Amino acid sequence: MKNKNKTVLVTASAKRLGKIIATDLVKLGWSVAIHYNKSKQIAEETANDLIKMGGNVTLYQANFSNNSDVEKLIKNLEKNASTWSGLINNAGYFNYDTGINFDMKSLNDHMSVNFIAPTILTKALANFTFKMQKEKKNKQGFVINILDAKIFGLNPDYYSYTLSKQAMYGLTKMSALSYANCLRVNGIAPGITLPAPGQDENQFKKSHKNNLLKSSSTPDEILDAIRLLIKSKSMSGHVILLDGGAHLAPPRRDVAL
Repeated sequence: MKNKNKTVLVTASAKRLGKIIATDLVKLGWSVAIHYNKSKQIAEETANDLIKMGGNVTLYQANFSNNSDVEKLIKNLEKNASTWSGLINNAGYFNYDTGINFDMKSLNDHMSVNFIAPTILTKALANFTFKMQKEKKNKQGFVINILDAKIFGLNPDYYSYTLSKQAMYGLTKMSALSYANCLRVNGIAPGITLPAPGQDENQFKKSHKNNLLKSSSTPDEILDAIRLLIKSKSMSGHVILLDGGAHLAPPRRDVAL
């Protein structure tokens, strides 16, 4: 397969959506760097499953609230993945607060995982790709940021989380502009795709029925969007919105509540 020697780092890919993305990339022939924070056993199980599928998989641990962990991840990845070509910023910190009760810790925790770490990782991939261009080993890399449809249909809930995803939206645009010589940078903004922790199946289905199209994003739709963004050589600075039309008539309160 033509992508076998090209590595994509998928952050938070031991489970849930990240695992689904990593599995699809292996099916497409990419080598995958699986990142995890605390879920070591689950990450190892995911890696073993993908290796059984014939995948070339490596594991990297990092706490994105710790800047030194991010730098260590980058150094290890550059050392082990000679053709690091892609980055999917999927990791996300999601905790409830409002504009009235948020505090500095909550804001820092959200910004560290949802904005600062993706910003540093994107810069690292840009520098690595530019170096590979000089050595004529790689022409162009790609970054896909997993955003949230919530930023296109605002409500007052999850204040710090929403601010951090708004910042990630800005990162998508600015890095697409700043690194155009070596990276294509795009985003996907899904609605509720998988049940949130503590949300039962009935609540999950109800949240979809509240949308104009009576549906929301599915894992398969996100995978289709990722495949498009990887394949297209002319898309950069775009955000694909998959929300069942929710941004046209956003709920007054967050559907995850």
